[in-house]
Amino acid sequence: MRRTERRPMMKLDEAILDFETQLRANQRSPHTISSYLRDLGEFQSWLGAERGPTDTRRLDAAALCRFATARCVTHTEEGRSKRASSIDKVKMSLRAFFRYLVDAGVIATNPARVLKYRRDHRVPEVLSDVERERLRGVLAKTEGWRGARDAAVVALLLGTGMRLASLVALDAADVSIEDRAVLIRRLKGGGETRKALSETVRARLAAWIMARLKLPTNRPELFVSGQMRRLSSRQVQVIVRRALAAAGIERRLTVHGLRHTFATALYARTKDILLVQRAMDHRSVASTLVYAQVSDARVAAAVAGM
Repeated sequence: MRRTERRPMMKLDEAILDFETQLRANQRSPHTISSYLRDLGEFQSWLGAERGPTDTRRLDAAALCRFATARCVTHTEEGRSKRASSIDKVKMSLRAFFRYLVDAGVIATNPARVLKYRRDHRVPEVLSDVERERLRGVLAKTEGWRGARDAAVVALLLGTGMRLASLVALDAADVSIEDRAVLIRRLKGGGETRKALSETVRARLAAWIMARLKLPTNRPELFVSGQMRRLSSRQVQVIVRRALAAAGIERRLTVHGLRHTFATALYARTKDILLVQRAMDHRSVASTLVYAQVSDARVAAAVAGM
């Protein structure tokens, strides 16, 4: 008789630590790792309260479904119902974690496959052409080394569509003013890429690099704070909010909104969805198709106004 190989037991807390190691080895962003661990920590706490199993082999689909409908997942601490997108994020974390356990040979099948979530294809909020020009006008009027830095930060986000994590990881050596290019060494999912710079973005970066040379620092970071340390993600978000406010843009647009704005403008200019996919470093064109929806929405708005 053929013997069935028995898989060794792995407790949930050990599995979560191994999953975190795998995420870091694959160069997932700190934000992604933190989000996964937060959701898995909630799952672990819920299991403890329910006196559920700690052996990952004994965690079945029924337990995961009970957790997905538990009040700690569906409601805030204040008792308000959470948005569907927040609940879907928890399901995505569970699916990723148990998929890893299957790939690592810890369990035979993925019990989280039963958890379905909606793929979000909402049209992203972006700057209009008029707002984009107003923002560029503000960047042209900045003063001092901080002004030069802030103008370069916003111009780079708006003119290349790079992610926030990629921007804060840039070193001065990654920029080639002569070649009008910037080397991004930190991409979502790992790897690196080279992005072309428009003349406007090149000029903003050149002005910042000249101002940076006069600062009392020899650190490698491209963008530094008043303490001559690498700018944090939070500091970049503040810079963007200030620039938007100075341009009279009252809508709460995130740093990622500038990335969406870049992609939308590029698609409107080229009508080439594969080109936009490449510029945005999307693995799948399905992620890029949302920008075609943005263009369609603008057409509908234009027709409605006729």
